[in-house]
Amino acid sequence: MAFGTLALLIFVTLLWVVPTRRAALGFTEAEVAFLFPAPVTRRALVHFRLLTAQGRSMVGAVILMLFSNRWSIVGGNPLTHAMGWWFVFSALSLHFNGASFTLTRLADRGLGTWRRRTLILALVGAVFALTLTRLSTSLRWPAAGPILDLRPITEWVIVLTATAPLSWLLRPFEIVLAPFLAITPGDFLGTLPPALAILTLHYLWVVRTSVAFEDATVEQAQRRTARLAAWRAGDGHSIAPTKGRAGPFRLACTGRPELAFLWKNLLSTWPYFRGRTLLISAAIVVIGCAWLRTQPAGRGLLPGIGMAALVFAAYTLIVGPQFARQDIRSDLGQADILKTYPLPGWQIVLGELLAPIAILTGILWLALLIVALALLPGSGGPAWLTPGLHLAATLGLAAIAPALVALQLLVPNAAALLFPAWFQVSRTRGGGPEVIGQRMIFFFAQLITMVVVLVPAGMMAAGLIFILQWLIGPFTAIALATVAVLVVLLAEIGCGVWWLGTRFERFDCSSATSG
Repeated sequence: MAFGTLALLIFVTLLWVVPTRRAALGFTEAEVAFLFPAPVTRRALVHFRLLTAQGRSMVGAVILMLFSNRWSIVGGNPLTHAMGWWFVFSALSLHFNGASFTLTRLADRGLGTWRRRTLILALVGAVFALTLTRLSTSLRWPAAGPILDLRPITEWVIVLTATAPLSWLLRPFEIVLAPFLAITPGDFLGTLPPALAILTLHYLWVVRTSVAFEDATVEQAQRRTARLAAWRAGDGHSIAPTKGRAGPFRLACTGRPELAFLWKNLLSTWPYFRGRTLLISAAIVVIGCAWLRTQPAGRGLLPGIGMAALVFAAYTLIVGPQFARQDIRSDLGQADILKTYPLPGWQIVLGELLAPIAILTGILWLALLIVALALLPGSGGPAWLTPGLHLAATLGLAAIAPALVALQLLVPNAAALLFPAWFQVSRTRGGGPEVIGQRMIFFFAQLITMVVVLVPAGMMAAGLIFILQWLIGPFTAIALATVAVLVVLLAEIGCGVWWLGTRFERFDCSSATSG
């Protein structure tokens, strides 16, 4: 109950903080076409939408009941679980509609988005702060032991949620969760009247606060239809954003043309792929790892976190190029326009590669930062891993990460230029055995390419480190080996970009659409 009410509180808080659009009810385009011109009132449309939504809530409740019925810790039976999930889904659905109508009314009266978010978060934060101040010093935070133990955290959450004023705020969520957590049929019947009362109050709240939702509902239905049509065509990312946003960086009027491609491709990605986001994430990683190192129980988690980050970095390096497609693969349909630019082919290819290189390199750097901070040299590690060697290895890997990403991206871009019709089939269809087979071929081609290009660079780096560590020390030896590896990798990248540029200059634009 304690963890469930906290989860519902977080979810409901997001319902009041996140929305930015006007209230809209989930009518389909067919329902809009038939019901909106009909001689029915707005309140009747609200009743229809709310009542039909209960059927979907019941279907979702039955599906989740199949899983929760095996949770012996919860108790109850399949019927109480299904009814309990229905109460939760219905309450959240009604609360979402009521919050949307209320926020639209407040916005019409002049309450701005950020002012509303600040007030709501400040209110919830004040409730938690006041609750913590009412606890004794020994119970204000969970007790930390020498080993990781969840029991103190569980006991602390139970005490926290049972203390006012947080307990007052969580009381409606307890009533909604009570039918699901009822152990016996008698307990379940006893929880029904308060839960039904909560649903009734929410229903009346939605009906009485309904505002003009027709225009927003029509727009939402059109967006949903366009999104479904794009997904069925296998082009789910083709829907342009409805709201403009600032560019990723200031683009000068003059300069390298490759930066214009980088600016354009970053603008087509998610807005959080920015340098500011990278710096904020790095600060969070540093602070989080430093805090865990000060906790007796947290220090035991750091090696596992470091190994998980290392595995994630390897996965990103190998699989990431299949997902970061803001390069020549995305612009293959506009190849006829690109070929009119007064630029050599290698510059166009290099400019198209910069965006996925920047995105994947940022992710790799964050993963390497976690590895470096979580696996610091200490008494528990190998004796040969000194702080200087640890720093040199981290900086060396960070330096060659962009080159490794660029080499990995050459393979799918080469496939797009060499087999444009085949590539178009894999890009426009949503799935199927043929698409899975093509992606497997690309994956193994990337893996083989990475092994082939890294063999000469790796052998040279190992030889330099083995010879120079006795003469100038391991730190300087790793630095010189890193520079040598970068020279080899950059030479390979240069050859690959030049070759792809020549292929692009001879590219037949008609083949890009023949698939």
